[in-house]
Amino acid sequence: MEQELFRITPPKQLFIKFAIPSLVSMLFSGIYMMCDGMFVGKVIGSKALAAINLVFPIIMIVFAVGDMIVAGASVKIGIKLGERRLKEASNIFSIAILLMFIIDIIFIIIGLAFTKDIIFILIKDRQLAQLSYRFAYVFILALPIIAPFSALDNYLRLCGKVNLSMWVNIFVSILNTILDIIFIGYFKLGIEYVALSSVLSMFIGTLIFLYPFIMKKVALRFTKPKVNAKDILYIIYNGSPEFLNNISGSIMSIITNGFLLNYGGSVGVAAFSIVMYIDALISPLLFGVIGCIQPVISYNYGARNYKRITQFFKITCIVGFTISIATMSITLMFPDFLVGLFSSKSDVEIIRMGKIALSLSAPSYLFNWFSMIVVSFLTGLEKPTESIVVMLLESVMIPLILTVVLTKVIGVYGIFIIPSICGFISTAISFILWRKCVKEEFKININI
Repeated sequence: MEQELFRITPPKQLFIKFAIPSLVSMLFSGIYMMCDGMFVGKVIGSKALAAINLVFPIIMIVFAVGDMIVAGASVKIGIKLGERRLKEASNIFSIAILLMFIIDIIFIIIGLAFTKDIIFILIKDRQLAQLSYRFAYVFILALPIIAPFSALDNYLRLCGKVNLSMWVNIFVSILNTILDIIFIGYFKLGIEYVALSSVLSMFIGTLIFLYPFIMKKVALRFTKPKVNAKDILYIIYNGSPEFLNNISGSIMSIITNGFLLNYGGSVGVAAFSIVMYIDALISPLLFGVIGCIQPVISYNYGARNYKRITQFFKITCIVGFTISIATMSITLMFPDFLVGLFSSKSDVEIIRMGKIALSLSAPSYLFNWFSMIVVSFLTGLEKPTESIVVMLLESVMIPLILTVVLTKVIGVYGIFIIPSICGFISTAISFILWRKCVKEEFKININI
């Protein structure tokens, strides 16, 4: 079985084997998201760029439940594979996919009934609201056929098929970019076709991911699920950090957008959108490093191989820090080039404010990587409570307090500097919690 390499391959070699395909996958995903932003900003206009930034948190709330199921089930599946209990692992896998499908159908019904009203209540500018709704509507309709994409990708990596995961992600990213070129660049179609490009490419990716599971080419199989309340509650409980991270981050984004509209108008939203699009290239790289190693953590936790877990933690920290330092340096050195990717030369005010936003938010990359790694590792060690504490402090409580205080002092620029200040505080808290949890769990002194 290919997942046996989690147990026997030397840590550095295993990390490289998993990290490189994952980094390549996430790099292509980040590039296609940047391409989306470039086509929207330059072809459709800055209003559309702001509209996507305003509505995307609402879309992410819808996806948050599915991500909770994926994350919660992944930990248990990884542990069962580490214990070599393959039937139980396949049962949890089948339960998770069934649960996701049912939830997605429910969300389609709710979304079609209430999304338009919610968007028009939250966004007072009717043109922005209309653009936002046209973008969101496509994703809502497509939920059942695109939500399994990330789930199946995750479970494929749990089975050791990291290279297949990489090639499918690259294919999906390239296809999305090609569709952007056709729909937006050539035919000059509207904002809903940006969403349609993503939906079509993810749907095809989902079909490809289904093949090895259906044809029984991996350890996990589709089985008739033996559903019991205990398994469902476990999935929800252990996936709750991921859920709360997504939903709280989305809610905080909605609040932030409200402050941006109040203090900076649509220009402020568009300027901050540029920061978010650039972050969409970098954060996936960090998530790629972390995500690729989480199956290894859960597997070795199930196998009670704690030394390997600490070795992987140190390696992940080194790589995460290196990526973040490089990102901060590039952001501070080339703000004109980066802002110019998402705006036309006539958008003078957006360019000016975007450069300020980049400069103020860039130092956040010095810190944010560490708390991301800690949350992921704690989740993999079945410590969702500690993960939730770190996540809530980082994504909700500290940013909310800083938003209220700093916007009163320095206006819209207070929002731009929040990621840097918040990153510093959450890193200190994460470090303390990590040392405490690891020493209690492993019963050894570890120098991190």
